[in-house]
Amino acid sequence: MSSLQTIHRIFFGFNDERDIYTRYLETWQQQLPDFEIRFYNASNLPLDLNPYTKALSELKDGVFLGDYYRWWLIYHYGGVYLDADIEVVSGEKFRAIISELESSEYEMIIGIEDKVNGGYTSHAMAGKKGAKLAKFMCEIYENLGKLYLARKELLISPKLAQLYFLDQGEFVETKGFCGDISEPIIKCGVKIYPKDYFSPLSVGLAPVLEDLSPNTTLAHHCAGSWLESGSRFDKHKQAFQQYQPLLSDYVARSKSPRFILKTLPKRLFIKLCFPHGSRRRAWAKSLAQRLISFGLR
Repeated sequence: MSSLQTIHRIFFGFNDERDIYTRYLETWQQQLPDFEIRFYNASNLPLDLNPYTKALSELKDGVFLGDYYRWWLIYHYGGVYLDADIEVVSGEKFRAIISELESSEYEMIIGIEDKVNGGYTSHAMAGKKGAKLAKFMCEIYENLGKLYLARKELLISPKLAQLYFLDQGEFVETKGFCGDISEPIIKCGVKIYPKDYFSPLSVGLAPVLEDLSPNTTLAHHCAGSWLESGSRFDKHKQAFQQYQPLLSDYVARSKSPRFILKTLPKRLFIKLCFPHGSRRRAWAKSLAQRLISFGLR
């Protein structure tokens, strides 16, 4: 078995946190039965690797600790990393993507998390052992010093990944973000996939199904485990604790008469005032995402 047919899954379970994501794990097992799934927690990861891992393990902050180890595992072992709230929608398509990575010169694959404000899919990626992007990201965390104290404001992993491309002199005007691409591109040893491949759901007060397409391979369900109680997004986080939806649930909901009638005024308003491809639409989406980002802090 190739090292790229290994999926790394991290769940620390600090403070008796329940692993509520087994419904998504079942999709990995069903869609990718030929892949090995490796499970990691505080008992089988070296928590004393560096000041960052020592500090975060003492704080029992599993979310931001996992932000480091996902890159560390890919750099040292190669393979696939998926957040626990990732659903494998099409094993056949994902298998083809991994097979192409294995036979190609580029070292890693990653997707787009937010095509308006930037950010890559640190929730879903794959790479060969020793990949330069993985090494770069490890070094960022290893040299943070006391910046980990402001991790919820500064260490947003999808944004940090942009620094790799910026450091390579790519996408300088957009701070390392490739923009809203319609086809995969290869830059700096990384194949970047459009948003619809790995992130058909967009972050909001609740996830919104915006980018479902025939290319959709994975779905990130935006559980928001790192959000603090009392934030504007706490209602979604609490609802997620009770029920973990699949992509099919969002599709069924979007086709229900009740949902169609409920959203009709909004859709007509957007269509008339913010048509596809217009500057007004791009501006409105950018403003909305900025407000969401502000609310997440």
